[in-house]
Amino acid sequence: MTLKTMLGVALALSVLLSTHSANTAALTSTNEWQSTGLAHDMERSFLTSTPVLLIAPTQHEGRSAYDGSFTMVASNGTHANISIENNSNHKVYVKLYVNEVSEPMETSIRRNSDKTINLLALQDTDIKLYIYSRIGHHLDLSIEAEQSH
Repeated sequence: MTLKTMLGVALALSVLLSTHSANTAALTSTNEWQSTGLAHDMERSFLTSTPVLLIAPTQHEGRSAYDGSFTMVASNGTHANISIENNSNHKVYVKLYVNEVSEPMETSIRRNSDKTINLLALQDTDIKLYIYSRIGHHLDLSIEAEQSH
């Protein structure tokens, strides 16, 4: 073999070997990123898929108002959903007190309908929920609250 041929073969082998190792490195890097991303997605999925029950599903019936309270703990997440179903034949009124120092947030729920109240709290927060009738009619309510990330 001539020197020119040997240099050509050596150059071809070096290009082939460097391409193979670059592809292997890229594949390894891609697999590490994918598995790390998968682990992160699984961790995030676990955090969001386990809501904390603040008010267990409750059925409230009678003429007296519903009066309940709970504490949102920051480590359990920043979002809470309060679901209220009004199965009564009349409108009901809701007052929501946050940390008992603020003016209450107020809303109403039409008869035979439901409403979800969404809360965002960045620190531990005490919530008081008061649901009542202005005319003293019979209440038939379903109430539940959950907190999540």
